Amino acid sequence: MYLEKRFEEATYSTTDSINSLILNRPYPIIRAKRLTTTYGLTVLLSLRDANEKIIQVYVPKRYADVMLDEDIENINSQSIYINLVYKGINEFTKAYLLAIDS
Repeated sequence: MYLEKRFEEATYSTTDSINSLILNRPYPIIRAKRLTTTYGLTVLLSLRDANEKIIQVYVPKRYADVMLDEDIENINSQSIYINLVYKGINEFTKAYLLAIDS
């Protein structure tokens, strides 16, 4: 059953940029995966939007570095329920600002 759910979610998911998220809206994190890209080690989050659509976003490296394997396991096992909140862009560094809301 769990594999069927993942296949269904893969069918309806898209990969978007962090800045495509609505400002200050909490997005439930339904899955997390640590992986290596051409830019190095990162975390891919699967989020659920207000329309129940799955959105995948790559977390910037500075945030991926603070996510422990234990955090990822807890998200995937649904031991914890947390939301990702996009807070905008720092006007000086142009870095994405993210927060976790539980």
